[in-house]
Order: sequence, then C-alpha cells, then structure tokens
Amino acid sequence: MGDTPAPVQATPIHVAFNIPSAERGPDAATNHPTKSSTSPTEGAGRSHAGDVDTGFLQIYGPENQLEAEQQELVANLELRNPASDPRQQELQQSFSETYFEYCYPWCPVLDPDTLDSELGRSPMLANALALAASHIQPPLIPHQGPAAYYEKARMMFYMDEEPDILTSLKAVSLFYWWAPRSPSTAHRHASWWWTSVIIRHAQQMNIHREPKQESVASSALHLSLRRRLWWTVFARERLTSLCQSKPCIINPEDMTIQEVQQSDFPSDPASQKKGRIFKYWVRLAGIMGKVSKALSKSVDSSPETATFPTELRQELVGWVQSLPPDLQLPIGSSRTEGFDRDVHQLHLPYLTTIIVMHLQRTTPDLPQALPPAILAASCIARILRDILSRGNARFLMAITCWYSGTAFIALLQASRIKQFSQEAEEGLDILDQAVGQLQQMWASANVIRQGFERLRALPRSMMHAGKGRAAGSNGSGDAPSNNFDWKLLFPFVTRSTSRIADCLLADDEFGTTATALPSPENAVFHEDLLNRYHDLLEPFVDYNFDFSNINLDIL
Repeated sequence: MGDTPAPVQATPIHVAFNIPSAERGPDAATNHPTKSSTSPTEGAGRSHAGDVDTGFLQIYGPENQLEAEQQELVANLELRNPASDPRQQELQQSFSETYFEYCYPWCPVLDPDTLDSELGRSPMLANALALAASHIQPPLIPHQGPAAYYEKARMMFYMDEEPDILTSLKAVSLFYWWAPRSPSTAHRHASWWWTSVIIRHAQQMNIHREPKQESVASSALHLSLRRRLWWTVFARERLTSLCQSKPCIINPEDMTIQEVQQSDFPSDPASQKKGRIFKYWVRLAGIMGKVSKALSKSVDSSPETATFPTELRQELVGWVQSLPPDLQLPIGSSRTEGFDRDVHQLHLPYLTTIIVMHLQRTTPDLPQALPPAILAASCIARILRDILSRGNARFLMAITCWYSGTAFIALLQASRIKQFSQEAEEGLDILDQAVGQLQQMWASANVIRQGFERLRALPRSMMHAGKGRAAGSNGSGDAPSNNFDWKLLFPFVTRSTSRIADCLLADDEFGTTATALPSPENAVFHEDLLNRYHDLLEPFVDYNFDFSNINLDIL
C-alpha cells in the first residue's frame, strides 16, 4: 500500500514495569490467573533478559539488573491513572464482548478471566479496547468514538503513561482496527508502523525466544500471552509484507518461541475453535511471507529465468489439506449452509495468495490470470457475498481491501471470457459492494473503489480478439499448469460451487483450459489498461505482470 514509515525520532519509549508484590510466589499466578494478572510480571520488560551473551552481558549483569530495577521503581511511582469517562466504563462490557466476538481469532492478546482487572489498571488498554470495539460495532448510545479513543491511547503510549510494557503492547495491537489514512504515504498511524513498533519492543524483551526453564519465574498465563502476542504480530507482518510489497522484518532463524497450543486459549469450545483458527492463520501467514520474499527476488530476475518456487505451492496445498473439518470452507455447493464468519475470513488471505502466485510475470505488461487465479477470485467473491447477505461487514479488517482489489484483477479478465462473463460480472458487483462497505471503515477502500470504477468503465470495443504469444522456450509462461496439479489448492470446490468452477474443472478434466483463456493483444488495450491497473495496484504492489500468453476469443 504505502512506503515503509521512517523510524520514530520523537519521545523515547522507556521500558518500565510495575513491581509485583513480594508476597506472591510464582505458583500463585498459575493457580489464580485472575489475581496474578493484576500486577505486571517482575522483570519481563528487561531488555537483556534471555539475550545471547556476546561477551559483556554477564560481566555487567549486576549493574544492568540494578538499573532495570530502578527504572521499574520510578515508573511505578510516576504511574498516572486518570479516571476514565464514566460512559466509557459503562460500555466496557459491550466493548469486551465485541472484542471476543470479532477480534479474538486474529488478536488473542486479552484474557477473559483477567480483562476487567486489567482495564481497571490501564486507561491506555481501556481506550484501545474502546477504539477497536466502537469501530467494529458502534454503540447506539452516546460515546466518544474510535478517533477520540485512539488519540487518547496513542498519546498515553508516546508519553509513557502505561508502565507495564506488556499491557502497552497489547493496547497497541488493538490499533490494528483503526486506519485514518491509507498507506499511500508514510505515516505513524499505519498498521505497518504499529506492527513494527510491537515487533521491536518484543524483540528487545526477547519475546521471540522461548524462556529457558530454569529462568522462568512467570506464570503459565504470562508465557501464553508472550506466544499469543508474538505470533499475532508475526502474522500481521507477513501479511502486510505481501500486501504492501515491503521487506519482512522478522527473521525466523532468530525465533525459538513455541507455536501456540490449544492450552494457550480458554477451555470452552468457542474459544478453542478461535484458537485453532488463529494457529492456522499464523501458519498461512508464514507461507505468505515466503511468497513475499520470492516475489521480491523475482523483480530483479529476467523474465526468461524467473520462475515461482513450486515448493511454495506445495506448502499451500499442505496447509489447506491439513485444516480440521470445522475449519474447511463450506462452499462445495451453490448455497452456503454452514456459514462461519471466522472460517470465511481465514480463507481470504489463502485465496488471495493463490491469485498472486498465478498472475504471470513474463513481461512488464499486464497480469495474465491463470485458471487458479480466476477460480480463487470467484471464491473470494463468494465469501464476500455470503458475508454481505448476512447484513454486517464492519468486522472485516482493512487488509480486506487488498483481497478485494486482487480478486478484481482476475475477475475483470474473466468477465471478457464468454463462458465466464455473467458470473464474473456478478462477482465484480459483489467486490464493488464489499468495498463500498469497507469505505465506511477504511481509507484504503477509497483508492480501490476509484480504481474499480475506472477499470470497469473501459469500453469493450477496445478489447478485440488477438493472436496470443507463445510462451518462452523454457516454458515459464505456463509452467505452473504443466508441472503442478492446481486443483489440489481447492479441495473445498466442486463443479457445483459455481459456473466458473464448473467450467474450469471440466476444462481441466478434458485438458482444454490452456486454450480456453483470453489473450488480449490489442496495443491500445494494453496501453490503456496498463495505466488503469497501475492506478489500482500502485498502493499495494511493486510488481509488474503480464497476461497475454494464451489464445482466446474476447467478448
């Protein structure tokens, strides 16, 4: 979307903590999780705890520990705890319910058993929760609104008014549900910025490393929080890297932290399912990070030698086929009977990654959407149709703008194909309606909506049938179709799913897909559409695509 924001040069953020009561032993936290979380964990924010000693940390360890203790004490004495707005306090229960209903599967950093006490301690966390919840589901009674909540929480962060750094990072993680500007320019309100802030603080605190057993003085709840917080920002960073074509910040080789376990989530069935969704979302994000790195390398490769790593397609297949039954996308028929909001959202980044991986990049021209990209785009439209038909889209995150914009590229091409035209146009209408809803929430949707209008206004008279170019001698033009069974990416799709699915799967069965897709060669078509695609894609990706390798008639 936008450029990477520059590092903060403003008020330094001190790593400081309250000091817990000396009477409370480490076992008390494990046995009484609600009580334990009312005080921060001693020493958890110290920057050298768990660091690899490069030659001096142990030597100066006593001095470093004394300095950390003094900073913690000063922060505790300077704690400012202004009273919250009484109306906001009255709304905290509904805000909490909204968070656990809509945000928890993607940001499980708050615990239901301890949240009330944490909100009572931390005005910053209370305002951050109010920001996210009131933006997703605005109360119908007077309240300050997400912009005011965000501004208060943001200033508390920059002014070091929250002494518990873990609480501070939990609050910042909720800023993900507020994006007052699109990331077309660098600024300190973007998700890329706030995610980077959390990552750097977490790395300084060694949250990315699993603590050594002999050094663990924290409760099981505290260790669980570390995992849930770290993997939340890891997943966001990977998704944003692919979405905005930015370099990945986190090096997996530096991480020793364990993957989240089901024991890291409350034991009730609903929370356990949300925990599974989070775990598989993080795994998918890891694959997307690899895709992002592969694409960034391909920019510097010649079209003749650039190929997409087949193993990444196999990783996607492994991911989708490893999903437990209750997390599988229920679109095997034309009607969705087992709608699950979180499961539908889980598949949006998966399908978008398929599209990105199946847009040919053989010349600096236009994207050629291969069959997997067209089918994935039609599935995204189906997911969004299911959501829109149920009357509420405010829970969709800002990155849904990217999912919609990417799907639009493939469906626009499909709309020029006779056998796909009607359903592709219906899908484009759904994407347009979804982005219209997203405009009420996210500034990025304005960019996408304007691009949609320009692209769909392109006269059909400019799109004449043309003779397609043959792929290069190395076969890179359609190597994915020749060397990889792309149907494995869609175990949830049948020929009953949609007309596009019926056509593509039938064509693949008879080996005719490669000759059934269009190849617009008209020079005016290419020049004009290239400009329009650039307008649409520029905020999101830096890659140039081509979709002119295959012969077909165009409407």
